[in-house]
Amino acid sequence: LKEVSPKHGFTIGIDDDVSHTSLFYDPSFSIESGDVYRAVFYGLGSDGTVGANKNSIKIIGENTDLYAQGYFVYDSKKSGSATVSHLRFGPRPLHAPYLISEADFVACHQSQLLTRFDVLKELKKGGIFLLNTPFGADRIFAELPSAMQREVLRKQVKFFAVDAYKVARECGMGGRINTAMQVCFFHLSGVLPREKAIVEIKGAIRKSYAVKGEAVVAQNLKVVDATLSHLWELPLD
Repeated sequence: LKEVSPKHGFTIGIDDDVSHTSLFYDPSFSIESGDVYRAVFYGLGSDGTVGANKNSIKIIGENTDLYAQGYFVYDSKKSGSATVSHLRFGPRPLHAPYLISEADFVACHQSQLLTRFDVLKELKKGGIFLLNTPFGADRIFAELPSAMQREVLRKQVKFFAVDAYKVARECGMGGRINTAMQVCFFHLSGVLPREKAIVEIKGAIRKSYAVKGEAVVAQNLKVVDATLSHLWELPLD
């Protein structure tokens, strides 16, 4: 608008090298208010990540005064392919028809995705990162890609880890890690008070898995009670 001859009709975020209508913009600029909580989850189409996140949206939307929004990105061949879930929670209606670029919380539910995606690119400085991994505190940092090691330190990430597969196996759930990872999210994010979150997760489990029988419900409830004892923080010193 300050130009002598402003463009009449222009594009933002599209590099138009034909009619040259593109305007320069700052990709880090955000119009979202600071009281919106943003979370991104990386998973596989068969591990229950998307289903768990949809449940989390229902739990928060129905049991708090917060508004909730979710976008889910996955391949047309859903089973076994990567999924990325973008969740927002805030005190006012959410009008954000785009994916998250600056997240308070990022979770990677499958450690093999660390070499396929830059999972920390959306995480803001000082944000929380949760990784499902079989490695302990003595090995986990060395197992990360070197570029990710640098990002963890540069962004001063609050790094948490859990062996969700171990929890699932011990509770008779096989490879279904979604419940364990959901418990970790509610615990670390603080979107709901811990005890209330546990009650609501258990209620959602009873509602979701009742048709599969009481044994499946009991296994999921056992996962809820066992998970937090397997969650730990990686000291970055």
